[in-house]
Amino acid sequence: MLAVAAAAAAPAAAQSQLVVASGPIGGVWYPVASGMAEILQNKAGFTVTQQPGGGISNVFNVAAGKAQLGFTTADAAGAAIAGEGDFKGKAAPNLRLVGVLYGQQYNLAVFADSPIRKVQDLKGRALVTTPRGSSTELMTRRVLEAHGLSYEDLKKVNYGSNADGVNMMKDGHAEVMSHLITNPAAYLMDLASSKPIRLISLDPAAVERLVKFPGYTRTTIKAGIYKGQDQEALTLNSPVMLVTRAEMAEDLVYKLTRALFENRAQLVNVHKVMEQFVAQDAARDPVAPIHPGALKYYREVGAVR
Repeated sequence: MLAVAAAAAAPAAAQSQLVVASGPIGGVWYPVASGMAEILQNKAGFTVTQQPGGGISNVFNVAAGKAQLGFTTADAAGAAIAGEGDFKGKAAPNLRLVGVLYGQQYNLAVFADSPIRKVQDLKGRALVTTPRGSSTELMTRRVLEAHGLSYEDLKKVNYGSNADGVNMMKDGHAEVMSHLITNPAAYLMDLASSKPIRLISLDPAAVERLVKFPGYTRTTIKAGIYKGQDQEALTLNSPVMLVTRAEMAEDLVYKLTRALFENRAQLVNVHKVMEQFVAQDAARDPVAPIHPGALKYYREVGAVR
């Protein structure tokens, strides 16, 4: 009987050990994931390890069981479910939504006095974006393609962190910064404090093509959000999501979902962006199916019928 009990306890103990795949140190995902880890350990009894990653690599790791939870964006999750783009031949049909965390907008930032006025003007210019394997880099390629361009048309493509991008802009190694972020972003405010910046609007026809991808919606960034930004910019929104895999036990996903929402104030203290983390929005218009454990919680609180 003791042997049977020990054997039964082992899988449960293993599932109570969570690896959370988040983002690079210095971004928003990493501290938010750290806040989640603290809640899940102190309030729900999980043992949590955090690992840095990116929106695409996190999906691969979650789908393969190398991480139990992962941060990603709606566009990357949609591509994974459909087996498109970076996931062609490597679809992740077992990807499941725990909850939408907050919205992000695509930014193409240049200095206000730059001759770059539209996306097509990027031809022959130096761009900086985040590393391959990130949701931003995926969106960068898609935006260029929707405007008839590719990396080959640019003078140079640099990859780096948010801080790297700001430094490259300041020292002239990049003329445009391509990022998927929540506005206003501290690092863009830092860049604008050194010299006024401007956000490039996407072409309306290109936006219509891009919103056909799962996870993209049309949005605008208001004027005045950064020093030098005197006109609104047409762009895309792709929210940040917390995902797991279908194989995760329903009771565990319910437990962790409940713990995160019941301690939401702690996450807001970590980063103001988590003010957007509310149950009614977290389960709205899912790109990936909602995990049954998370769905149970959303039904309990009336967020889903």
